[in-house]
Amino acid sequence: MKNFAFTLDLEADYSGCVDEYGLFKEPEKIEELLRWLCASGVKITVFVVGEIFELYPEIVRIFENYGCEFEVHSYSHSTRGRDLADEIEKSRAAYFAYFKHYPRGYRAPQGRISSSAIRLLEKYGFLYDSSVFPSYYPDPLRYLFCERSAHYYDYADIMEIPITSATPFRLTLSVSYLKLLGFDFFLMLLLVFGLPDSVCFSAHLHDFIVCEDSYSRLAGFWKFIYGRNKYSGQDYTQLFLDFIRQKDYQFCFLSQVFESYKR
Repeated sequence: MKNFAFTLDLEADYSGCVDEYGLFKEPEKIEELLRWLCASGVKITVFVVGEIFELYPEIVRIFENYGCEFEVHSYSHSTRGRDLADEIEKSRAAYFAYFKHYPRGYRAPQGRISSSAIRLLEKYGFLYDSSVFPSYYPDPLRYLFCERSAHYYDYADIMEIPITSATPFRLTLSVSYLKLLGFDFFLMLLLVFGLPDSVCFSAHLHDFIVCEDSYSRLAGFWKFIYGRNKYSGQDYTQLFLDFIRQKDYQFCFLSQVFESYKR
């Protein structure tokens, strides 16, 4: 069976570039997005920045109302503190305070994970990580040739479920890349080179909902990147989901991918 897991990082607008929660001021747009995704049959695994559980619990409840699965995405989304135990511990504690049980999965800010962080995840009882982009971003010298399918680390009892990269060019499967490259070009590559049987797809709120104030404060390079097909996130994702259905993928949570690979 072929599985398609849709993951969404719930974080600040253009995190790392603007770092404000402007999108949360329009919860009706978030509801509209989730209503559409659920109507499309998508199961959503949400990686939540830990401080959001404390600062914006009403936003988390919106996602709860649409049957989403939740894991954690560090506590503050700081890349400077990605190896610090307190980022992992605090995100885990914030999750527990909200749900009364601990998370199973983790995603590091901007996909930047290290061997020491993986060992910390094991120490704190996580079962899987889904941080690595086996692609040119964010660090081609470190991640480009990482294993692309789900696998266990040699030095820790943690499974890595990488965000899927496709084609020999290792393009990341995400809404951001659909918009950046254009849907027709992206689809052509997928038709030529195909997809693996298990797909971990990546998305952010800003891929679908534009906070114009946050966008206006991006640096020039990032304005270009995020300005490509700026308002086409939902349309392109709909086309991509149609393609996924035609290829007989089943929509699933990321935890179900973990269950299918666990030893």
